[in-house]
Amino acid sequence: MNWTNVKLIVVREIRDQLRDRRTMFMVAVLPILLYPLMGMTFCQLTQFVREREMRVLVLGAPTNAALPPLIEKDRFSETLYPSPLLHLTLESSDPVDQNPRRGPAQARREMQSGDYELVVRFPPGFSEHFSRYHQALLLGDALRESQFELQIPNVEVYPNLAKESSRTAYVLVCNVLDHWRDQIGRNNLKDSHVSQSAASPFDIATLDLARQGQHDAAMWSKILPFLVLIWALTGAFYPAIDLCAGEKERGTLETLLSSPAERIEIVWGKLLTVMLFSMATAVLNLASISISGSLVVRHMPDLGPPPGLSMVWLLMALVPVSALFSALCLALGALARSTKEGQYYLMPLVLISTPLTVLPMAPGVELGIVNRLIP
Repeated sequence: MNWTNVKLIVVREIRDQLRDRRTMFMVAVLPILLYPLMGMTFCQLTQFVREREMRVLVLGAPTNAALPPLIEKDRFSETLYPSPLLHLTLESSDPVDQNPRRGPAQARREMQSGDYELVVRFPPGFSEHFSRYHQALLLGDALRESQFELQIPNVEVYPNLAKESSRTAYVLVCNVLDHWRDQIGRNNLKDSHVSQSAASPFDIATLDLARQGQHDAAMWSKILPFLVLIWALTGAFYPAIDLCAGEKERGTLETLLSSPAERIEIVWGKLLTVMLFSMATAVLNLASISISGSLVVRHMPDLGPPPGLSMVWLLMALVPVSALFSALCLALGALARSTKEGQYYLMPLVLISTPLTVLPMAPGVELGIVNRLIP
């Protein structure tokens, strides 16, 4: 086999692909525009979520002086939740309506009429029940304490978990109420002259054995290989279809077959060309996501940039992956009789490759000798 002919064929095919606007858009333009736009959109959405005020309706807020402060004006107490995102609307609960079945219906009606994200309902008599419980606790009457403990009504929270903003408000309000309940427990221990350590006699010490950078590497290992594999496949598919089915439609394949180059040399030239575009697409996507990711990381202090060594390993793994996808796409391109028919083969190829790509990254799957070779 004459590698000079292979080189000439590669140069010819590269020139043809550089004139193809669709291929150049997929290889060069799309990676440059896609990830910066995605990063800007993510930052704007994050800023919008942080600044968006969520309305919460509180029915029958307690006013007992024995309770720690929960609400100050139209906000939660700063000791519980310092952010101003939760705007509270206070209304009195109906003291006559104590039917627990009417709570959800009333909350749903209030959410729809007042455009609230969440409804928090303190049942009627909550403050009075707590006062009697607290008084019995101070008197040390164990029988009355256990009796009134069962009679303290629960605080009811009504979210619409099918709505994203309501789910977010639900998490924030539950955290506030948990901190408020903990404050009540600490005050009860203090008023009963019991050490607060009695409620939690010991702490759980967590000592993470992961070395510095391992958490970032574990997170990026779920994203970067997937992107490399998908874009290596995409970058190989369109040039392969154009170099085979496209040349059939343009009538240039007969000219190439009539040249002094052997057929094996033509196949090698086309394969190397497709591999080149496949690797270029994956590399440009890696570079674009690295630059865009560095901007996103600034808004996520818990997330660090990908380790530099991981890029080296990805580039090394990119060579056999591009060769595999290029050979598959070239075979499909030779089978297709037209460019339109060849494009129909992309979705089945993606559907077959994606599960094999996602499987090693699934939670709880440890990479072994077998499954690390699947991608």
